[in-house]
Amino acid sequence: MKTKFVLYSLALGGILTLDHSLAAEHHKPALTDATFATKAAAGGLTEVELGQLAQQNGGSPDVKDFGAKMVTDHGKANDSLKAVAAKDSLTIPDKPNAEQQALIDKLSKETGAAFDKAYIHAMVKAHIGDKALFNEEIDSAKNPDLKQFATDTLPVIKEHLGMIEAMAGTGSTAHHHAKKEAAMDMSPTPNASPVGSSAESKSGVGPGGNANPQ
Repeated sequence: MKTKFVLYSLALGGILTLDHSLAAEHHKPALTDATFATKAAAGGLTEVELGQLAQQNGGSPDVKDFGAKMVTDHGKANDSLKAVAAKDSLTIPDKPNAEQQALIDKLSKETGAAFDKAYIHAMVKAHIGDKALFNEEIDSAKNPDLKQFATDTLPVIKEHLGMIEAMAGTGSTAHHHAKKEAAMDMSPTPNASPVGSSAESKSGVGPGGNANPQ
């Protein structure tokens, strides 16, 4: 009888946990096209500014080269998003948000190896957030132009993520911590401010989606 009670309790606990998870998912705010555009624009701008900093303040050639690629690739993505916004009368930011700007200001004070470590961590976090953000937009977009933009840009984000994860090293503490932070940034929180990247998200195409840079 005791064994049956224990099994029943475990089963009931599993059901309650599942119900709680389903309820949390059910109440997660749906990503709107406007929110995606805002996050992607702010994140993309953050990626470019941080890429410029990487070229100036980075210590290793790999970091400098990656920064240059961010300026080129996210610059192109930003131009594409601007064209979509102009066509569809969407309002998008013309600068990083407050959190992203704080990250830019912080990294602007670092140089050499200290910059490299902080920048790589930020880029891992941002591109994990970016990947999740763009995948969600592809799945839920109502605006066909934004869906096409997300579809065209996602492979670039995946390429960046693979590159920066390789630079971080799959076994590094910073790498895993960045993944954990990005996952937390993608969880719904009251009054959360949008991120590119990331990185917020950081995210968007920026930390933390995100950026959070993307």
